[in-house]
Amino acid sequence: MRLLLLLLCAMSACPVQAQEALRLGVFGVVQSLDPLVVAGREISVPEGVRVISPLGPGQAIEVGDTLAIVATPDGDQLLATRLLEFFPVVGPVTDVKDGTATVMGTAVHIPPYVSVKAGQWVALSGLWSGEQVITSKLRRVDPGGFGQLAGVLEADTGPEQIGGSAVIAARPPADGFGDEIWIFSGQPERTGLRVRLMSKGVFGGKVDLVLWQGYASLPVASQTYMIHGSGIIGTATDAQMPAAGSLVTRCAVQGRVVSAAPAGLEAAFEMLCCARRISAD
Repeated sequence: MRLLLLLLCAMSACPVQAQEALRLGVFGVVQSLDPLVVAGREISVPEGVRVISPLGPGQAIEVGDTLAIVATPDGDQLLATRLLEFFPVVGPVTDVKDGTATVMGTAVHIPPYVSVKAGQWVALSGLWSGEQVITSKLRRVDPGGFGQLAGVLEADTGPEQIGGSAVIAARPPADGFGDEIWIFSGQPERTGLRVRLMSKGVFGGKVDLVLWQGYASLPVASQTYMIHGSGIIGTATDAQMPAAGSLVTRCAVQGRVVSAAPAGLEAAFEMLCCARRISAD
Protein backbone atom coordinates (compact mmCIF):
# COMPACT_ATOMS: atom_id res chain seq x y z
CA MET A 1 0.00 0.00 0.00
CA ARG A 2 2.82 2.43 0.87
CA LEU A 3 4.51 1.67 -2.44
CA LEU A 4 1.23 2.39 -4.27
CA LEU A 5 0.85 5.75 -2.53
CA LEU A 6 4.40 6.73 -3.42
CA LEU A 7 3.77 5.75 -7.02
CA LEU A 8 0.56 7.82 -7.15
CA CYS A 9 2.36 10.83 -5.71
CA ALA A 10 5.11 10.47 -8.29
CA MET A 11 2.41 10.56 -10.97
CA SER A 12 1.08 13.91 -9.55
CA ALA A 13 -1.98 12.27 -8.01
CA CYS A 14 -0.81 13.10 -4.49
CA PRO A 15 -3.26 15.53 -2.80
CA VAL A 16 -0.42 17.63 -1.35
CA GLN A 17 1.24 18.09 -4.73
CA ALA A 18 -2.09 18.89 -6.40
CA GLN A 19 -2.76 21.59 -3.80
CA GLU A 20 0.66 23.16 -4.46
CA ALA A 21 -0.13 23.32 -8.19
CA LEU A 22 -3.38 25.25 -7.73
CA ARG A 23 -4.03 28.28 -9.94
CA LEU A 24 -6.45 30.64 -8.20
CA GLY A 25 -8.08 33.62 -9.88
CA VAL A 26 -8.98 36.97 -8.33
CA PHE A 27 -10.90 39.51 -10.38
CA GLY A 28 -12.00 42.94 -9.21
CA VAL A 29 -11.16 46.52 -8.38
CA VAL A 30 -7.94 47.56 -6.63
CA GLN A 31 -8.79 48.92 -3.17
CA SER A 32 -5.27 49.59 -1.89
CA LEU A 33 -1.68 49.28 -3.09
CA ASP A 34 0.43 48.61 0.00
CA PRO A 35 -0.62 45.93 0.55
CA LEU A 36 -2.31 45.17 -2.78
CA VAL A 37 -5.98 44.42 -2.05
CA VAL A 38 -8.31 43.39 -4.88
CA ALA A 39 -11.96 42.42 -4.36
CA GLY A 40 -11.31 42.36 -0.63
CA ARG A 41 -8.39 39.91 -0.80
CA GLU A 42 -4.76 40.77 -0.10
CA ILE A 43 -2.31 39.64 -2.77
CA SER A 44 1.50 39.51 -2.52
CA VAL A 45 3.30 40.44 -5.74
CA PRO A 46 6.80 38.93 -6.01
CA GLU A 47 9.62 40.90 -7.61
CA GLY A 48 9.62 40.34 -11.34
CA VAL A 49 5.86 39.90 -11.83
CA ARG A 50 4.88 42.65 -14.27
CA VAL A 51 1.48 44.04 -15.27
CA ILE A 52 0.10 42.94 -18.63
CA SER A 53 -1.77 45.91 -20.09
CA PRO A 54 -3.26 46.83 -23.47
CA LEU A 55 -1.88 50.31 -22.81
CA GLY A 56 1.65 48.95 -23.17
CA PRO A 57 4.48 47.80 -20.89
CA GLY A 58 5.54 49.56 -17.74
CA GLN A 59 2.06 50.39 -16.48
CA ALA A 60 1.83 51.00 -12.73
CA ILE A 61 -1.11 49.64 -10.74
CA GLU A 62 -3.32 52.36 -9.25
CA VAL A 63 -6.29 52.36 -6.88
CA GLY A 64 -9.44 51.91 -8.97
CA ASP A 65 -7.81 49.71 -11.59
CA THR A 66 -9.54 46.46 -12.48
CA LEU A 67 -7.20 43.47 -12.31
CA ALA A 68 -7.44 39.80 -13.24
CA ILE A 69 -4.86 38.03 -11.08
CA VAL A 70 -3.59 34.46 -11.12
CA ALA A 71 -2.17 33.49 -7.74
CA THR A 72 -0.81 30.43 -5.97
CA PRO A 73 -1.03 29.65 -2.25
CA ASP A 74 2.16 30.06 -0.22
CA GLY A 75 1.51 29.40 3.44
CA ASP A 76 -1.15 31.91 4.46
CA GLN A 77 -0.39 34.20 1.51
CA LEU A 78 -1.53 34.40 -2.09
CA LEU A 79 1.39 35.02 -4.44
CA ALA A 80 0.56 36.62 -7.79
CA THR A 81 2.03 34.88 -10.82
CA ARG A 82 0.15 36.92 -13.46
CA LEU A 83 -1.46 40.39 -13.41
CA LEU A 84 -3.71 41.58 -16.22
CA GLU A 85 -5.07 45.12 -16.33
CA PHE A 86 -8.69 44.82 -17.49
CA PHE A 87 -10.48 47.58 -19.39
CA PRO A 88 -14.12 46.90 -20.35
CA VAL A 89 -14.00 49.78 -22.86
CA VAL A 90 -11.19 51.73 -24.53
CA GLY A 91 -12.05 54.22 -27.26
CA PRO A 92 -13.27 57.68 -28.24
CA VAL A 93 -16.01 59.56 -26.38
CA THR A 94 -18.88 60.53 -28.66
CA ASP A 95 -21.23 62.17 -26.15
CA VAL A 96 -21.28 63.37 -22.54
CA LYS A 97 -24.44 64.08 -20.56
CA ASP A 98 -25.39 64.10 -16.87
CA GLY A 99 -22.40 62.16 -15.59
CA THR A 100 -22.50 59.59 -18.36
CA ALA A 101 -20.31 59.35 -21.44
CA THR A 102 -20.94 57.27 -24.54
CA VAL A 103 -18.01 55.31 -25.97
CA MET A 104 -18.58 53.24 -29.13
CA GLY A 105 -22.28 53.03 -28.26
CA THR A 106 -21.83 51.98 -24.64
CA ALA A 107 -22.89 54.21 -21.73
CA VAL A 108 -20.14 54.59 -19.16
CA HIS A 109 -20.42 56.18 -15.74
CA ILE A 110 -18.03 59.11 -15.19
CA PRO A 111 -16.52 59.17 -11.68
CA PRO A 112 -17.09 62.34 -9.61
CA TYR A 113 -14.60 65.17 -10.12
CA VAL A 114 -13.55 63.75 -13.52
CA SER A 115 -14.33 65.66 -16.69
CA VAL A 116 -14.26 64.35 -20.25
CA LYS A 117 -15.51 65.74 -23.53
CA ALA A 118 -16.49 64.39 -26.92
CA GLY A 119 -13.50 63.46 -29.06
CA GLN A 120 -11.24 62.42 -26.18
CA TRP A 121 -10.04 58.83 -25.98
CA VAL A 122 -10.43 57.06 -22.64
CA ALA A 123 -9.50 53.74 -21.07
CA LEU A 124 -12.07 52.75 -18.46
CA SER A 125 -11.43 50.51 -15.49
CA GLY A 126 -14.56 49.21 -13.84
CA LEU A 127 -17.27 46.59 -13.96
CA TRP A 128 -20.23 45.88 -16.19
CA SER A 129 -23.72 46.52 -14.83
CA GLY A 130 -26.20 45.51 -17.48
CA GLU A 131 -25.20 47.30 -20.68
CA GLN A 132 -23.26 50.06 -18.94
CA VAL A 133 -19.89 50.28 -17.22
CA ILE A 134 -19.65 51.51 -13.64
CA THR A 135 -16.27 53.20 -13.92
CA SER A 136 -13.81 52.90 -11.05
CA LYS A 137 -10.97 54.76 -12.81
CA LEU A 138 -10.75 56.73 -16.04
CA ARG A 139 -7.55 57.31 -17.98
CA ARG A 140 -7.21 59.62 -20.94
CA VAL A 141 -5.17 57.95 -23.69
CA ASP A 142 -3.68 59.09 -26.98
CA PRO A 143 -6.23 59.15 -29.80
CA GLY A 144 -6.06 57.11 -32.97
CA GLY A 145 -4.97 53.74 -31.60
CA PHE A 146 -6.87 50.49 -31.25
CA GLY A 147 -10.12 50.47 -29.30
CA GLN A 148 -11.09 47.62 -26.99
CA LEU A 149 -14.20 45.86 -25.72
CA ALA A 150 -14.00 43.16 -23.05
CA GLY A 151 -16.84 41.09 -21.64
CA VAL A 152 -19.35 38.41 -22.51
CA LEU A 153 -20.98 38.60 -25.92
CA GLU A 154 -24.73 38.95 -26.14
CA ALA A 155 -26.48 37.84 -29.32
CA ASP A 156 -30.05 37.00 -28.29
CA THR A 157 -31.45 39.44 -30.84
CA GLY A 158 -29.70 41.26 -33.63
CA PRO A 159 -25.92 41.48 -34.02
CA GLU A 160 -23.40 40.37 -31.43
CA GLN A 161 -22.58 43.03 -28.89
CA ILE A 162 -20.89 43.75 -25.58
CA GLY A 163 -22.74 46.30 -23.48
CA GLY A 164 -24.27 48.75 -25.92
CA SER A 165 -21.50 48.29 -28.50
CA ALA A 166 -21.77 46.20 -31.65
CA VAL A 167 -18.94 43.71 -32.15
CA ILE A 168 -18.31 43.90 -35.89
CA ALA A 169 -16.57 41.30 -38.08
CA ALA A 170 -15.48 39.03 -35.21
CA ARG A 171 -15.05 35.47 -36.47
CA PRO A 172 -16.52 33.06 -33.92
CA PRO A 173 -14.64 29.86 -33.08
CA ALA A 174 -16.08 26.54 -34.20
CA ASP A 175 -17.92 26.07 -30.90
CA GLY A 176 -19.13 29.68 -30.73
CA PHE A 177 -18.30 32.44 -28.28
CA GLY A 178 -20.25 30.82 -25.43
CA ASP A 179 -20.37 32.42 -21.99
CA GLU A 180 -16.65 33.14 -21.86
CA ILE A 181 -15.14 36.59 -21.51
CA TRP A 182 -13.60 37.80 -24.76
CA ILE A 183 -11.24 40.71 -25.29
CA PHE A 184 -11.61 42.38 -28.70
CA SER A 185 -9.44 45.12 -30.13
CA GLY A 186 -9.70 46.97 -33.41
CA GLN A 187 -11.05 50.06 -35.11
CA PRO A 188 -13.63 52.07 -33.13
CA GLU A 189 -16.84 53.05 -34.86
CA ARG A 190 -19.54 55.33 -33.51
CA THR A 191 -21.70 52.49 -32.17
CA GLY A 192 -19.25 49.60 -32.02
CA LEU A 193 -15.84 48.10 -32.68
CA ARG A 194 -14.57 46.58 -35.93
CA VAL A 195 -12.51 43.68 -34.64
CA ARG A 196 -8.91 43.06 -35.69
CA LEU A 197 -7.66 40.92 -32.80
CA MET A 198 -9.42 38.83 -30.17
CA SER A 199 -8.55 36.56 -27.25
CA LYS A 200 -10.55 34.45 -24.80
CA GLY A 201 -10.42 34.71 -21.03
CA VAL A 202 -8.59 36.94 -18.59
CA PHE A 203 -6.41 34.46 -16.67
CA GLY A 204 -4.26 33.08 -19.47
CA GLY A 205 -5.70 29.60 -19.02
CA LYS A 206 -7.78 27.56 -16.62
CA VAL A 207 -8.02 28.46 -12.93
CA ASP A 208 -9.20 26.01 -10.29
CA LEU A 209 -11.23 28.49 -8.23
CA VAL A 210 -11.94 32.17 -8.81
CA LEU A 211 -12.97 35.04 -6.55
CA TRP A 212 -15.00 37.39 -8.77
CA GLN A 213 -16.31 40.88 -8.06
CA GLY A 214 -19.15 42.27 -10.14
CA TYR A 215 -22.71 43.56 -10.27
CA ALA A 216 -25.61 41.17 -9.84
CA SER A 217 -28.34 40.85 -12.45
CA LEU A 218 -32.06 40.59 -12.03
CA PRO A 219 -33.15 36.98 -11.49
CA VAL A 220 -32.81 35.23 -14.87
CA ALA A 221 -34.84 32.23 -13.72
CA SER A 222 -36.24 30.90 -10.47
CA GLN A 223 -33.54 31.48 -7.82
CA THR A 224 -30.88 32.11 -10.47
CA TYR A 225 -28.85 35.26 -11.15
CA MET A 226 -25.77 36.27 -13.13
CA ILE A 227 -22.76 38.46 -12.44
CA HIS A 228 -22.78 40.95 -15.29
CA GLY A 229 -19.95 40.74 -17.79
CA SER A 230 -18.53 37.51 -16.40
CA GLY A 231 -20.64 34.60 -17.62
CA ILE A 232 -20.85 33.43 -13.99
CA ILE A 233 -24.22 32.09 -12.80
CA GLY A 234 -25.31 31.74 -9.19
CA THR A 235 -28.28 30.12 -7.52
CA ALA A 236 -29.71 31.19 -4.19
CA THR A 237 -32.80 31.03 -2.05
CA ASP A 238 -34.95 34.14 -2.11
CA ALA A 239 -33.40 35.29 1.16
CA GLN A 240 -29.89 34.98 -0.29
CA MET A 241 -30.66 36.42 -3.74
CA PRO A 242 -28.56 39.58 -4.22
CA ALA A 243 -30.42 42.75 -5.08
CA ALA A 244 -30.26 43.56 -8.77
CA GLY A 245 -27.45 46.01 -9.43
CA SER A 246 -25.70 45.35 -6.13
CA LEU A 247 -21.95 44.85 -6.01
CA VAL A 248 -21.17 41.27 -5.01
CA THR A 249 -18.10 39.09 -4.63
CA ARG A 250 -18.50 35.36 -5.18
CA CYS A 251 -16.33 32.28 -5.59
CA ALA A 252 -16.93 30.21 -8.69
CA VAL A 253 -15.76 27.06 -10.46
CA GLN A 254 -16.24 26.71 -14.21
CA GLY A 255 -18.70 29.59 -14.36
CA ARG A 256 -20.86 28.52 -11.42
CA VAL A 257 -20.98 30.14 -7.97
CA VAL A 258 -20.03 27.67 -5.24
CA SER A 259 -21.37 28.02 -1.72
CA ALA A 260 -19.30 25.16 -0.26
CA ALA A 261 -15.77 24.01 -0.90
CA PRO A 262 -15.52 21.59 -3.84
CA ALA A 263 -13.62 18.37 -3.14
CA GLY A 264 -9.89 19.01 -3.19
CA LEU A 265 -10.31 22.79 -2.99
CA GLU A 266 -11.04 23.13 0.72
CA ALA A 267 -7.82 25.04 1.49
CA ALA A 268 -8.25 27.30 -1.56
CA PHE A 269 -11.87 28.00 -0.58
CA GLU A 270 -10.65 29.12 2.82
CA MET A 271 -7.74 31.20 1.44
CA LEU A 272 -10.08 33.18 -0.82
CA CYS A 273 -12.45 33.70 2.16
CA CYS A 274 -15.27 32.26 0.03
CA ALA A 275 -17.55 31.36 2.93
CA ARG A 276 -17.92 34.96 4.10
CA ARG A 277 -19.04 36.05 0.61
CA ILE A 278 -22.30 34.09 0.99
CA SER A 279 -25.36 35.89 2.37
CA ALA A 280 -27.04 34.35 5.39
CA ASP A 281 -30.72 33.44 5.32
